[in-house]
Amino acid sequence: MIAERIGAQLGLDLEYVEKVALTASYRYKSYTIPKRTGGMRTIHHPSRELKLLQGWLVDSVLSRLPVHKAALAYRKGISIRNHAAVHVGQNYLLKIDFKDFFPSIAEADITRILRHESLRRAGLELTAQDLQFVGRIVCRKGFLTIGAPSSPILSNAVLFDFDDHWYEESERINVKYSRYADDLYFSTDRRGILSGVLDRVRADLAHRPSPRLTINDTKTVFTSRKRSRLVTGLILTSDKRISLGRHRKRHIRSLVYKNQSSGLSDEQREYLRGFIAYARSVEPTFVEALRRKYGSKTIDSV
Repeated sequence: MIAERIGAQLGLDLEYVEKVALTASYRYKSYTIPKRTGGMRTIHHPSRELKLLQGWLVDSVLSRLPVHKAALAYRKGISIRNHAAVHVGQNYLLKIDFKDFFPSIAEADITRILRHESLRRAGLELTAQDLQFVGRIVCRKGFLTIGAPSSPILSNAVLFDFDDHWYEESERINVKYSRYADDLYFSTDRRGILSGVLDRVRADLAHRPSPRLTINDTKTVFTSRKRSRLVTGLILTSDKRISLGRHRKRHIRSLVYKNQSSGLSDEQREYLRGFIAYARSVEPTFVEALRRKYGSKTIDSV
């Protein structure tokens, strides 16, 4: 029984573990943060004891679930640059956004994937009692939440069949497909084909019993090489490169200059240090240009 294994490995009484599971939906701190594109996003952050159980499940059970190679978010060793590279050589790009992604994935969807043969092969064939227990631990009032450490890995596993279908279908029509969390990306060199892809994705979601996801039409974007193409915050340039974009580069340069001339606060310097590390992973030639302009000592001392 999963509850007994958790108790034994974490040094917790079985009665306490089961109590946390029964009351899990009430062990969240809820708050809102501004969305980058406007509006507010609700975060449900699990309590320390619930987060501990969710973390154990991620490490010991959920990490064994299959994730499709087209799903590039929440995976160790894979960055947003790796994701952007999938589409960098294509002329036309379609971005589709899921509406209310995590809260649309239900406990029934989780139960379905927890019966996957990969768990049985790992000696983790879960009983009906186990399935109910895990569902309570990872869901709040029957759905995944933004803020729980188990939600990202579960969302990737739940969408394995969807990703597999669209990866294969896209290959058949010479289209590149990837998914980064709630964002779907399709790219091609063939003019006009992506509008048909959007219609087919919409029809697929309407008839797919699990999970029940819908498209956020306000965030659907068609673009081509003639205009700026944005993939997970990175720019795909017309000459087939991946770039931070002019605005970010200008911002980083201004911070480097300020740090060199008048100095930054400790908090600002930490922010700049993270930004430079991010830039190095995405566009290392830009960091080398900073070194040439401001000196290696200046950049290394940030």
